[in-house]
Amino acid sequence: MGQTIELCRLTALPDRAAALAALEEIFFASTTRTTFASPEDRAAFLATWTGWYLADAPDDVWIALAEDGTVVGYLTGCKDSAGAEPLARTIPKYTDFADRFAAYPAHLHVNVRPGWRDHGIGRQLVDRFAGDCAADGLPGVHLVTGVFARNVEFYRRAGFTDALQRGPLLFLGRRLC
Repeated sequence: MGQTIELCRLTALPDRAAALAALEEIFFASTTRTTFASPEDRAAFLATWTGWYLADAPDDVWIALAEDGTVVGYLTGCKDSAGAEPLARTIPKYTDFADRFAAYPAHLHVNVRPGWRDHGIGRQLVDRFAGDCAADGLPGVHLVTGVFARNVEFYRRAGFTDALQRGPLLFLGRRLC
């Protein structure tokens, strides 16, 4: 690719609506769920996994832009997993690793547009959010994925070395200080 990628907070983008449309497109290109009973079911699925972040933590949503302004990836983050009670009511199994939130209070989810993967964009997004969390004095960041998910090795290479499996879920933590 050889392009310079710019990382911006969602809140700093002049055309937030276009960025949100691109985020939705990337989300559905990245999810393993491909069928929905209705457009409302599809919208509810998107809202489950991105709605709180976009509404309540937009400063922790990072957008990756190519030189031509194309949105090529995004990261949704939360710096206070224990304090984000609406997520516990919305996201299935959110509290399964609540005992790890003190050591790793922040969490994230990242997706990159197909065709732009394997160019370091996801790693740039993760490192930017981790740097932001470290600057705020947070001791760590985490994510939860599937034990056999294709993204596990990506996260391990990105410094998520503290792993804990519970059933089919895998907690991965990265220390920041």
